[in-house]
Amino acid sequence: MLLDIHSHYTPARLDGQSIISLSVGDKDFVSSLEECRSLDIPISIGIHPWHIDEEWKAQGYGDLIPKLSLPQVAAIGEAGIDRVRGGDITLQIEAFEMQACLAKEVGKPLVVHCVKAFDEVIRLHKHEFPHEPWIIHGFRGKPEQAQQLLREGFFLSFGEHFNEEVLRLCPLNRLLIESDESLLSIEELYMHVSTIRCIEMEKLKEEVNRNIKALMEK
Repeated sequence: MLLDIHSHYTPARLDGQSIISLSVGDKDFVSSLEECRSLDIPISIGIHPWHIDEEWKAQGYGDLIPKLSLPQVAAIGEAGIDRVRGGDITLQIEAFEMQACLAKEVGKPLVVHCVKAFDEVIRLHKHEFPHEPWIIHGFRGKPEQAQQLLREGFFLSFGEHFNEEVLRLCPLNRLLIESDESLLSIEELYMHVSTIRCIEMEKLKEEVNRNIKALMEK
């Protein structure tokens, strides 16, 4: 059962419950991809905004697009816009739009990394991809921001750190849970969420798995 929508842990440390996030700009991209393929572990694959530079198109056409037909690919990304650590914003937006188009073409959800750029991400979603399932991974924003994203149809994924008020207001059918790079296990993260939401663990797992299944079928 897939319980973890977004993890950067290597497959050797997992028990089959996670979608592994791979970026073609990572130095261990090739070895991690091969390990996931050999163990038949689902992955999301994209170009992280931290890796966007003048050569990003070569990465996209040379390393990303040829891998999208792999049966292990469950989602595209993480792609996005980062105004704190990312490079040139114009290039980031170009790369993000390209990956959003790829997600639409292959019928996969898009995992979104967004830092201080929600207005831009919402604008792109609203005007260009209104029916595509987009997931904001590691959401830590405020309730007003969350409500705006939810109105636009986004899914919110919660990791180790989040705004508890946002977690309480997020509808269960838009809620996802991720380990990302946390040292906590996915079970511990679920326990934390279940306590705050006052929902039994098994019920929470059932709801999140239903969401993941729906995302993968869109």
